[in-house]
Amino acid sequence: MALLRGTLVSFDGGTWLAEVRLDGSPWQSLSGVKTARNIASTEMVSGRSVLVETGDYGDPGDSVLCAVWS
Repeated sequence: MALLRGTLVSFDGGTWLAEVRLDGSPWQSLSGVKTARNIASTEMVSGRSVLVETGDYGDPGDSVLCAVWS
């Protein structure tokens, strides 16, 4: 399990999926990142700092956006 910092690129409130640009990777982003439902959708503003938990198996599909801050 790894916790990675990044920047929120976009968020779809209908599907609760986000696109995140990970720190240290300015030209690539992860899309379809599941978002923890305890985060208010009003907090999901592009450009905010986020924390992504990658899961135990190294599969990007297991990643979850678990925190957001300014």
